[in-house]
Amino acid sequence: MATFKQVFHTKQSKVWVILTTITTALLLILTILSLTLFYDLFSNLWGKERRITADGIEQVYYTDFLTKAEARLNGEQINEQITEEGIVLLKNSAQALPVSAGSKISVFGKNSVNLVYGGSGSGAGSGEYTKSLFESLEAAGFTFNPQLKDFYESSASGNGRTSNPQMENDGSIALVTGETPWSSYDSTLQNSFSEYDDVALIVISRIGGEGWDLPRTMVDKDGNLALGARSETDHYLQLDANETALIHEVAGLFDKVVIVINSSAPIEMGFLDDPSHYAYESNIDACLWIGAPGDTGIMALGRILNGSVNPSGRIPDTYARDYKADPTWQNFGNYLSASGQNYTSITDKISNYAYAFVDYEEGIYIGYRYYETRGFTDGEGWYDDHVVYPFGYGLSYTSFTQTITNKNALNGSSITKDNEISVNVRVTNTGNVAGKEVVQIYVTAPYTVGQIEKSHVVLAGFAKTPMINPGQNATVTIELDPYSFASYDDKDMNLNGFSGYELDSGSYTLRLGKNAHESFDNFQMTVASPGIRFGTDLVTGNEVINRFEDADDEVAVLLSRSDWDGTFPSPRTSAEKIISAITNERINATETNNPNVYTEYPIIGESNETTLRDLINKEYSDPLWEELLSRITADELIDLFNKGAFQTIDILSIGKPRTTEADGPAGFVNFMSSPETGAVYGTSHYTSEPVMAATFNVDLLFSLGEAVGDEALIGDERGDGAPYSGWYAPGINIHRSLFGGRVGEYFSEDPFLSGVLAANQVQGAKS
Repeated sequence: MATFKQVFHTKQSKVWVILTTITTALLLILTILSLTLFYDLFSNLWGKERRITADGIEQVYYTDFLTKAEARLNGEQINEQITEEGIVLLKNSAQALPVSAGSKISVFGKNSVNLVYGGSGSGAGSGEYTKSLFESLEAAGFTFNPQLKDFYESSASGNGRTSNPQMENDGSIALVTGETPWSSYDSTLQNSFSEYDDVALIVISRIGGEGWDLPRTMVDKDGNLALGARSETDHYLQLDANETALIHEVAGLFDKVVIVINSSAPIEMGFLDDPSHYAYESNIDACLWIGAPGDTGIMALGRILNGSVNPSGRIPDTYARDYKADPTWQNFGNYLSASGQNYTSITDKISNYAYAFVDYEEGIYIGYRYYETRGFTDGEGWYDDHVVYPFGYGLSYTSFTQTITNKNALNGSSITKDNEISVNVRVTNTGNVAGKEVVQIYVTAPYTVGQIEKSHVVLAGFAKTPMINPGQNATVTIELDPYSFASYDDKDMNLNGFSGYELDSGSYTLRLGKNAHESFDNFQMTVASPGIRFGTDLVTGNEVINRFEDADDEVAVLLSRSDWDGTFPSPRTSAEKIISAITNERINATETNNPNVYTEYPIIGESNETTLRDLINKEYSDPLWEELLSRITADELIDLFNKGAFQTIDILSIGKPRTTEADGPAGFVNFMSSPETGAVYGTSHYTSEPVMAATFNVDLLFSLGEAVGDEALIGDERGDGAPYSGWYAPGINIHRSLFGGRVGEYFSEDPFLSGVLAANQVQGAKS
């Protein structure tokens, strides 16, 4: 029996490395000063240890590997494990998968020879160590159609997909999928299918990256329809004409058809279950979502196809049927026209302003918080019309039951502010093969019309079981913190004199979920009157207050479950996009908009003997920090900020060396540096964060962090021998819209899943 008792995986610390997400400039300075690896103090630059010494202090930080190559190979192994558990089986009719090793496969899709391994910018890899889909199939004992592979690698199949657009693209962009028209498949090529007809594998790919969002139109800025597009009203996350034709033709030629979705942002999936969909085929037997698998994650696909690995991933986003019906569609970076997301002038005398707007009129109703809530109020018919697969959905080659073993003790008991709720869940494998299962706990809070907006369900806890053999079981214990499912009341909507995180009094339903929509079981708990209030953050102790009220200035109505139609988001009118010269001046006025008005200024350039090494092991609140900072000169401070990209420069006055900090969420990448001479090179390129999230496995994310920490300690092996002291990761924004270009750099639409996985990744890197 295995038991899961903690949200965070913990371990004795052994590696010292910065992990940054979003921070103020001051915090960045302090963090780097306090946590940077001081490589000029190392007595042993090579081998298994990094040593830091100061008067009366000696600290040794160990890496598990001797060389950069060894650390990278370890990272690749971890990446394959993550992809094994992150790939999601979406459909598997009549147990079409797994297929026998030795089967002969025809792989279709122009992008099968040019997989999307990651994003662009901070999510990009070097491409030096990538494995191919065909290497994965061969390693799993399959034989593939070589003529098809050669065809896709040649110009006879077309030029392929659009390359990544330039960053900060400010026009209407139309991306080409690059899929080959069926008319290009000549008779000789088609005759080869019969020799490799056990399975047809169709690969569908989409790109994404930093600095540009995915287009919501298939027309470019010149009004031209993108090559292969069906209609100008389609968008990039729909199947295009060539992909549709490919599916229809292949489905008519093969008995077993498997779709592989190679995209961090999933495409519309209605073609898998809706006979009225333009691309539907009844004999699409199976579908696997693989996201962007990093350098080596694709090797997991072959093992899942042959059954040596049982898929256990769960989707970290709701797969809606029509993305245009999502509340965020109306208010997103507008690539339907050039500069469409920017304010315009009130007269011809004032040129367009560079101020962009996005109105978050959907309020809290993002992803499943919208679909599950509206499905509850409007019924199953509405839900089925709008959702293909719910958040947390995924299939397995086996079957499981889940039972709450302490339900009787919990049912009817009270929720209190300071006590966690322990839910014991017994998971039994009722199928024929070993597998892992995901346990999900959701909470439904009492809702009163006109008061605090609340999602019908929120994820409050989760766990991944160990491998469970057929007929065996494992028990997991999930600890639920009431703070994690509290609602935020920003305007005292329930008129209790309090604004902040709170739980209204009343009955709460805790659901053991198969996913966000389906439940194994549930029980009731209560919050006594007058409810529970959290006035301070449980970790920092800081007061919980509204910090961005000024951002509501242009948003008059937020989406409400009390009146979906009357409050549903709408795009700005032409008149609402206009900004006056007076408003422009008000925005630019530093005397009124400067958030910090100082009556005192920091002391700089002071003479004292404090150096950075004196702060080893000192607390953040230690007054010695003020002495240290007072030594830094004005010129040094200016250089520190102006030359801070991917590094922190040396500060001679306090004995701080230059350190390297690097992107990104998929591991250390050589973004904006030379692969030949840059400090960042030869590192693992991990799978995209949505695949990490789909594992629902905190231990795997901890292991990924450890692998990154090992790579950080070895650092620039060919150069100055310095480690990588900072890591611009993990990315913890949520997926407000699947059209976000950086969807692949963030985990999920759900903040709880995102935060817990990110925290474990950070803890692993620090360990």
